[in-house]
Amino acid sequence: MIEKKPYVRVNLPLTPKESSDLLSLSFNEEIKERMEKTIEVEAPIRRTLLYKRVINSFGLLKVGSRLLSLFDSISSELSNTISEDYDGETVFHGKENEDSFRPSPDSEDRYSYQIPSSEAASCLLYIMENAEKQSLTKSQLYREFICEMGWEKSGNAIEKLFSAALQDNRIKRSGNGRILK
Repeated sequence: MIEKKPYVRVNLPLTPKESSDLLSLSFNEEIKERMEKTIEVEAPIRRTLLYKRVINSFGLLKVGSRLLSLFDSISSELSNTISEDYDGETVFHGKENEDSFRPSPDSEDRYSYQIPSSEAASCLLYIMENAEKQSLTKSQLYREFICEMGWEKSGNAIEKLFSAALQDNRIKRSGNGRILK
């Protein structure tokens, strides 16, 4: 049974720093702790969103190439599972249930390109489990997907996520292309 859970955004303390402060390596342990807390609250989470949450907590807007190298080094020390997704890497923690999805009604919290395809596939399975019909067309499923995820309109990034979710091994299709329960 697929679960629909509320999306929860991590609440990290704002501690303004300069990028040079972080590059001094004296904040590595604090960066690691913030990564771990973000993973605990938001996983599965795209690696790019993980970095964004942490860098924003230091009052910075983006991870430049030098900070990216530092963040990659620190994240490699974490004990979390990292898997390649359709458009980047996703970080999981050990307690994550693959059979859930989290709608993002507030677009400022999480954009479609920040959602792992496995989570989007869980949304599609949830829709199919709750559908009155035994199968849906791709366009019917797409419309339901947009509604379930809390979006008001479609776009290329949403279509890309939807297409990636359809590739999940848990999604079954009939010979004529309909998606089955």
